[in-house]
Amino acid sequence: MTVTRASSAGTVASGFAGFSYEKTHMTNNSFTGRNSALIALHKLVAPTVVRIGATDVNNCTWVPAAQPQVTQGSFSKSIGTVDVDGLADLMSATGNRVIYGINFVANDPTNSAAEATYAFGKLGSSLYGFEIGNEMNQVGTWPGTLKPQWESIANAILASVPSAKMVGPAASGPYSLSLTTPFAADEKGKNLVLLTGHYYAGTRGRPDGVLATLLTLNTSTGTSGLLGFLTNTNAAAVNNGIPDGYRVGECNTFGGHGVDGLSNALISALWGIDFMFYSALHGASGVNFHGGEKGQDGNNPFYYSPIEELNGVVTNVNPLFYGMVLFNLVGTGHLLTTTATASGDSSFTAYALQRADGSVMVVLDNKDETNAVNATVNVGASVTSASAIYLMSTPASLTAQTGITLAGAGIGKDGSWKYAAPYAMSTSGSSVIVPVPPATAVLVRVL
Repeated sequence: MTVTRASSAGTVASGFAGFSYEKTHMTNNSFTGRNSALIALHKLVAPTVVRIGATDVNNCTWVPAAQPQVTQGSFSKSIGTVDVDGLADLMSATGNRVIYGINFVANDPTNSAAEATYAFGKLGSSLYGFEIGNEMNQVGTWPGTLKPQWESIANAILASVPSAKMVGPAASGPYSLSLTTPFAADEKGKNLVLLTGHYYAGTRGRPDGVLATLLTLNTSTGTSGLLGFLTNTNAAAVNNGIPDGYRVGECNTFGGHGVDGLSNALISALWGIDFMFYSALHGASGVNFHGGEKGQDGNNPFYYSPIEELNGVVTNVNPLFYGMVLFNLVGTGHLLTTTATASGDSSFTAYALQRADGSVMVVLDNKDETNAVNATVNVGASVTSASAIYLMSTPASLTAQTGITLAGAGIGKDGSWKYAAPYAMSTSGSSVIVPVPPATAVLVRVL
């Protein structure tokens, strides 16, 4: 691997690796300042952005007096002041900000404005902005029915809260040109601060819902390809001067709540690392990995949730979350141009980031389940020291769901993580020698 220090291939800013949740997640006492486990886990990637919305946003109604409902598999669709109060306490405890979803399908501007007014006052600086609806491309076209309805709700919100920020359009990936692009052009300058779009690598139950899909990224420039989606969304943000650019506001391995044995296995973490770096290299300001509990958005289990919960209680930390933590440890800075060759193996990827303190953070991602890689990393300047931590499973397996460690330790469902000291790496001149076992990602800090 060769790192070109004089180059800048993109930027990673604070808050890149975030969470997305169904809006009904607000109604079962999960999002409170008392949920110490969830707070501790969120802090491992904080400060970041939490998005509340998804399919259930259009099933939820603002009912100020509504109370939480803690019944397994059953979630209230009524959002009350107590739910917003709990969300505000959670954001305050973690230092995160929230993209707050508002019902689009109900088409009730008065009710939407009332909810937004209360949320704005309660969330304060923890509020990133309001996102109206979810994948509205499913119910119409932007120049047709969608634009007047969206603007009616947005105008009602802004009439009640003139300084509120707007986020959107939460479009499905293939609609980056037909929805996101005209949306950005029409709504720029109207308190629109961030574009959002959604991407899944494949879909449960379809031919692409398999392991092979997660070994490499979809670099198709078509609207259904990852590269096409990112390029189109970035162009819409840049061309229309959207202040914060765009986020992949909802994403994960396989649509339909994931595939058991893949979306909750080590490969999801290794794929997630690739996905985050690739998104950053193409202008994204962050990504939000989606999750939820069974009973939200239908009755399928959420196999792809980074953090599993039951009745609002954390029950497990999935491998994807380990990938988010590793990415967060890379820190912020400029991505550097890299070239990497591993005997022609396209399942090996490598990335580098220059921090403000002068250190270079290198990530090597080996998705080959059988072969190790002995990497020589040339960072383009004399190396003083280098150290590394490993994300892996014991035994090595892309489909491992247990035995996952990062820096030699598992992450507890209470947020505890008793990580070991980094390994010292062998160096020579401007190079670092890094052994990368099968099915392993390595984070190297080079000084």
